[in-house]
Amino acid sequence: MTHESVSERLDRLLGLLASHRSWNGPALARELGVSLRTLRRDMARLAARGVPIEAERGRGGGVRVPVRMGLGRLQLNHREALDLLLALAIGERIRSPLLLSSLKGLRQKIGMAFPPEERTRLSRLRRRILHGPLASHRISESWGSPRPAVLGLVQDGFFEQRAIEVVYRTARERTTRVVEPHYLMLAWPVWYLLVWDHLRDAVRFLRLDRIESARLTDKTFQLREADAMLLVARDLFTSL
Repeated sequence: MTHESVSERLDRLLGLLASHRSWNGPALARELGVSLRTLRRDMARLAARGVPIEAERGRGGGVRVPVRMGLGRLQLNHREALDLLLALAIGERIRSPLLLSSLKGLRQKIGMAFPPEERTRLSRLRRRILHGPLASHRISESWGSPRPAVLGLVQDGFFEQRAIEVVYRTARERTTRVVEPHYLMLAWPVWYLLVWDHLRDAVRFLRLDRIESARLTDKTFQLREADAMLLVARDLFTSL
């Protein structure tokens, strides 16, 4: 059985509360697969995040989210938060006149919809998504869809700052290497990982569509400064 983190369990709890007009404690605990004590702790965590939870009075009273109220704060897991930031990055990079006028306000509203601790996390993630120049016609033509299973593991490594072991192919070779995924860069329409490559012992750009497989390792890393990595990798990037 896959281990479920507290954050993932809170996401499930929030979804269950939103799906029914009311829940009694034992039924909700059974649905989540936790004890009543754990359920009470999780309900307190949601309340601290600004979720409007009401307790019903009377015998057999349960808990509910008020019908006429939204869930107050956005509750996203790390993959959803990253997907949201990547979508905003694409909107900014393609400079569509239909999007640019509202993106700044949208970013502000999204930020305010998160609890303070989540807002800080989102801001840190956003600083790790970089904009590069538009990809050349040759590169754009060769770009393919990254493998969904690979993307999930890359997102985990990126978010948790954990090294990943990847099988990577280029026009000349296919290698297995351990890399630290420090930054994501969009050179529209191509996505790159800016990594510290343990095999080369150097900064490298990896195209996401060229990663054939990935495995999350237990090795964590400290984030390197983007400017320093980009300075080292500048010549590499212009040759991609």
